[in-house]
Amino acid sequence: MGEGSLSQDEIDALLQGADDTFDLSSLGGAASSDSDTLSPIDRDIISDVVGSAFQVAGNTLGTILAKNTRFMNPATESSLATEVQKELGTKTVCLYSNLSGSLTGRVSLIMAQENAAKVAGVMMGGMTPPGQLDNAQLQTLKDSMSPIIGTITAQIGMKLNGAMSGTPADIAVVNAARDLQLPDDSNLVKTTLSLNIEGVGSFKVYYVISLSMAHSILDIQKGGATKASSGGGGGMNVAVPGGGMGMGMAQSSVGIKGVNFPSLATAGAGPGQTNLNLLMDVQMALTVELGRTKMYIKDILGLGEGSIIELDKLAGEPVDLLVNGKLIAKGEVVVIDENFGVRVTDIVSPTDRLKGEK
Repeated sequence: MGEGSLSQDEIDALLQGADDTFDLSSLGGAASSDSDTLSPIDRDIISDVVGSAFQVAGNTLGTILAKNTRFMNPATESSLATEVQKELGTKTVCLYSNLSGSLTGRVSLIMAQENAAKVAGVMMGGMTPPGQLDNAQLQTLKDSMSPIIGTITAQIGMKLNGAMSGTPADIAVVNAARDLQLPDDSNLVKTTLSLNIEGVGSFKVYYVISLSMAHSILDIQKGGATKASSGGGGGMNVAVPGGGMGMGMAQSSVGIKGVNFPSLATAGAGPGQTNLNLLMDVQMALTVELGRTKMYIKDILGLGEGSIIELDKLAGEPVDLLVNGKLIAKGEVVVIDENFGVRVTDIVSPTDRLKGEK
């Protein structure tokens, strides 16, 4: 061979070295990291399942708060537990429940403390100062949100055509990452939703599940889609004759399968009846209204000690009893020891209540 050329023995040695250094297992290691994330299609499926459950839960929360309430715009992403702790591990409130049945494991519902105070404030008739949560408000928040988590669990179970149940929701005030009650998994799936409450505004809440639970949801959803498209199991085969336009097409069969709709009676009755008992300990603000009046600003500025304000009610006329600003009864003022009290004399009928709201 000429100068600068390699001999055959040298070429064989180089090729042998390349075979020794190329390890196919390295490809497997790179591919395994994909199992820790969700594809865009998978994220959309999780958003659809969770979002539809929260849509029903929004109606339940609206009934409890007596305000129009909606959960909107679900967006799902997979994250490491450490990343979720860093994002949500301070000045938040975490409600959590442990599921059993078709899905198992912990689920967490997280919101900022100032937003949790807003929900508690609505429940207690605006008595909660903004951004402040004491034990009474936390208990009220827990009692009001527990049926919401129960509704979400039941709706996800219905969406997956399986039976699911959860423990009563517990609550934790999160001021450090260690306080955050997350699912027991190093990889989590977080769905962010906007909660809009009439008269309060819109803020974000976070529904967190484990990655393994997310994969279980995907397996059930994709399995159901595969069965639906298979055309087997009780379908009707329709023969399609060939031969259009002189082109002898081969005979084929099209699978037609009936659609089974769930019973509306069984779908909606269960969760509502169960959740009603959970509301019995919820505190609500009861107000006794002696009367009202309107005054000009100049008269208000002229008020001082000893000023007398004339109200729109006559002496001895029944006072109004209001719950969350809604008239429910009338009564007369009495004295109990050294405190004022009210003896209920009339319960306002639903018809009169609706007329009053108009």
